[in-house]
Amino acid sequence: MDTTTCPDCGAPAEVTDRFVLESTDGPIEHVKVRCAALHWFLTSTESLARHRAAAPPAPARGATRVSVRRRAAPPRPRPARRSR
Repeated sequence: MDTTTCPDCGAPAEVTDRFVLESTDGPIEHVKVRCAALHWFLTSTESLARHRAAAPPAPARGATRVSVRRRAAPPRPRPARRSR
């Protein structure tokens, strides 16, 4: 079993198929990837390798995810009404 990370969500993913497609520059190896969140992709192995190199390291097992809330912007003052 060949494993990787999902190009979309970063979840663990499995390479389910490998095949070669012809192009004007010659044959290019492609893979079919399916992640734990059920996303699936057909991509070149070169593109997948670039994604692996750019992906941040996976969090340690058992690590919790912390959500960060942004403070709401203060309300904008309304322009003064002119009396008629």
